[in-house]
Order: sequence, then structure tokens, then C-alpha cells
Amino acid sequence: MRRIYDAKITGAVSGHFLIDLYTPVLPVILPLLITSMGLSYFLAGLVVTVFNVTSSITQPFIGLYGDRTGKRASVPLCVLIGSAGISLSVLTNDYLILLLLVTGAAVGHALFHPSAMAIVHQLSPPAKKGLYNSIFTTSGSISYSIGPLIAGFLITVGGLPSVAWMVLPGFLGAAWIFRNDRRTGAVEPVKKAAVEKKPVRERYWWIPAGLVVTVCALRAWAYVGVITYLPTLLLLWYQGIDTMTTSIIVTVMLFSGVLGQISGGYLSDRFGRKRVLVLGFLAAVPCFCLIFLSAGWPMYAGIMLYAFFASFCYVASVTMTQDLLPGSVGFASGLTLGLSMGVGGVGAALIGWAADVMGSLPDAMFLLIVPTVLCPILALFIRYPGKLAGAAEE
Repeated sequence: MRRIYDAKITGAVSGHFLIDLYTPVLPVILPLLITSMGLSYFLAGLVVTVFNVTSSITQPFIGLYGDRTGKRASVPLCVLIGSAGISLSVLTNDYLILLLLVTGAAVGHALFHPSAMAIVHQLSPPAKKGLYNSIFTTSGSISYSIGPLIAGFLITVGGLPSVAWMVLPGFLGAAWIFRNDRRTGAVEPVKKAAVEKKPVRERYWWIPAGLVVTVCALRAWAYVGVITYLPTLLLLWYQGIDTMTTSIIVTVMLFSGVLGQISGGYLSDRFGRKRVLVLGFLAAVPCFCLIFLSAGWPMYAGIMLYAFFASFCYVASVTMTQDLLPGSVGFASGLTLGLSMGVGGVGAALIGWAADVMGSLPDAMFLLIVPTVLCPILALFIRYPGKLAGAAEE
């Protein structure tokens, strides 16, 4: 039975790797869409906003519905929809069709994450839930990092339409996961130990949980804004940087974020989640300033270090929310992985609008210093007793 459980978990982890491969492709193709379709910064940012809002804001409700009914979306179908929507968006010159394709991909993402995370949570061994959850999360972060590199290579070799070939990994991966699910069949979740206490939420849990989600949303606003417009900033505002070089920079930046995510998760277990949250956000502020107040290697160092520390807080914030909402993994994950990223998507459109009004993308992006500074300040006020760090372990 353990082998069947692991096969199901492998399918969920593989699906996470595949579906998150496509999300960062949008920022890479935005500069080319701006020039080929004549888009303003606002309309370009709106593409990312539509994706993030559709995929993210609906996730808490999908997760809550799944927690209450036990019904989950098909993982392979979600992977197929998510990969096709992004990959095929480069084949149209119609802005409305572009938005429809991106919206379809977003629906696949919205349905996938609560369903796949529930599979991992329910079928992983009780003593290793943290490890399996980390594997699931990191698989998506790694693919999120290499997505821009693949897209940049295809654009360099065959132009923007060649990005459509990226649909192949999603199609083949979805077929493999579907076959894997058919072979293993339906299984029951791992039963919890009889001595395990029923999860009890703290009184007024919504206050600290809401504050954590608010901080996550502000972090996402700044982080998504930087990721969304960094390729455009490098390609259209700095001379001598081509698409492939930009893709490499973004890929290294996202890999730096993966390292930060792993480091932050490990250190939050040892030194406390709130402490890691506050210190990570504090360290991100000067790194953010380096991106816009320096040039050359200091600027690139700022990009990498900002990604590291902004992601350093990621696992801690997700785990804090799950600790504050025991028994509601789908809902908690939807809030931190979904709702907060939706706010980040809306923020991306606002920065695009500001760039159009100000006539300067760098100046508009520097406005993201406001949510960056607010994060450590608000994190200080989160009421999170240390005993909760291990309360949710199952």
C-alpha cells in the first residue's frame, strides 16, 4: 500500500513541477508582446493580473470546498489545461484571445494546487508530512526557475511562436500522470494515529491568520511586480541585453529564490517561524533598493539577494497559516498560495499603469518599496505563540 501511496504522491509532485513551469513564461514574452502587439505597460501587466487573479483568488474557495466535500479536481487534466493555455498564447495577435487563453491556463492552476497538495498531505506518512510537503513545494519552485530559460532559448532559436512547443512537456506529463492514476486506482488517505488530538483553533484565530495573509499579499505584490517587469526593464530600458541573457538573469534570480525558500524553511524549524519571517523581510529591503539605486554587478547582486530573502519568508508564512488553521490545509494553502498571489497580480497591473502615467518603468517599479517596507513592520505584530510551531505536525 505504501508503494501505491508514493506513486500517487509522485504524480502530484510531477504535476506541480510541470504546471509551474509555465507561470514565469508570461514575464519573458511580455516585452515581445509590447513591441509586436503595441501594448501599453498597463495592458501588458493586465495579462499577468488576469492570470494571477483568476488562478489565485479562487484557490481558497476551491480548497475550502475540497476540505468539506472531499472532491478534488483531476491532476492530469489541470496540467494539460495549464500548459496549453500559456504555450498557445504566443500564436495569437488578438489581445482578447490572449486573455482568454491565459484565463484558461489560470483555471487549470487554480484547480490543481489545492487538489495536489491535499493528495500529498493525505497520503504522506504522518512522521514525514513536513518532508513530503517540502518536496512538493520545491518541485514547483525549481520548474518555476527554469521556465524562463526554456522560453528564452526557444525565442532565441525560433522567435516568439516557437514557445508553443512548450506544450509538449505538459501534454506528455499529463498523459503519464493519467496512466499512473489509472494503474494505482482510488486509495484511502493514511489514517491518523488514534492518540492524535482533534485540531483546535486558537480563539480569534482570524486576526493573526489574517495578518499573515496580509503580509504574504504585500510580499507577493512586490515580488510578482519585480518578476513581471524585470525582463521588460532589462530589454527595453538597458542597452546591450538580449532575450537569452535576460532569461538567464531571471532564471538565476528564481533559483536564488528556491535556495532562500529551502533555507528559510529549515531555519524556521530551528529558530522560530516569526523570527525568520521578520528577519527575512528586513533583509529584503536594502536588497530591493540595490536593484534601482545601483548599476552593473551591484544591481545584479541586489536582484539575486532580493529574490533569496523575499522567498526566505515563504515557507514560514505558509506553515504559520497552516498552524493557525489546523484541519483546513486546502483553505490555508489557498490563502497563502492563492489569494496573496492574486493581490500580487493586481499590483502588477497597477505598476504598469503607473509606468504609463510617469513615463518611466524604473520609477514606477521603485514604488514597490512601499509594500517591501510594510512587510517587516506588520510581521512584528503577528501573534504567533512558539508552541504552535509543532502543534500542527501530524
